[in-house]
Amino acid sequence: GRVHLLVRQARQPDGTLGLGSGWLTHGAQVGDIIDLRIRRNPGFHSPDVGVPLILVGNGTGLAGLRAHWRLRGTKGRTWLLFGERTRACDFFHRNEIEAALGDGALERVDLAFSRDGDGPRYVQDALRLQADRLRRWVEEGAAIYVCGSLDGMAPGVDAVLREVLGVERVETLLADGRYRRDVY
Repeated sequence: GRVHLLVRQARQPDGTLGLGSGWLTHGAQVGDIIDLRIRRNPGFHSPDVGVPLILVGNGTGLAGLRAHWRLRGTKGRTWLLFGERTRACDFFHRNEIEAALGDGALERVDLAFSRDGDGPRYVQDALRLQADRLRRWVEEGAAIYVCGSLDGMAPGVDAVLREVLGVERVETLLADGRYRRDVY
C-alpha cells in the first residue's frame, strides 16, 4: 500500500534542478498527495528464492536491489555489493543493511565508497577483489542483478564480470536471464 523512494537531487549543467528529482526534493511538501503510475519491470523480477542472488549497484540503484532482498527475506542466499561516495553521508539504508546481514537476509555485504580512503574505490573494484567468491557463486547457480548508474558503474561491473568469468560465460548468463541490469 505504499511506495518507498530513494531520490538523489539531480542538477543540470546550468545549476537548475532535475525535473523529477527537483520537484520531489524541492517542490513537493511533506504530506502532499502525489499522483503517480507504477510500471512493471518484468526484466528485473527476482529469480526463484532457491537461486543464489548477487546484487550489485551504486547510488540510488540501491532501491531496486533493496526490493529483491526484502522480498526474499531469509529464505535465499543473497550477496550485496554496494558503492557510493562517502560512508558518512551516502550509506543509504545502513541500519537496514546491517540488520539484514545480522538476520541472514543478506549473506554477505561488500561496500565501496569512492571518496573515502579505505577499501575499494568503486563497486566494480569490490567485485574484482571477490573474484574467487564470484566464480563460486556463479558455479552454484547464482543470478547477477545490477542496478544504478549507466555511466561508469554498469560498464565497469560488466568489464569485471567478463574479466573474471570470461566473455562466453557472461554471454551465457545474459542468454539464460541470470545476468540482468536496470541501469539509468
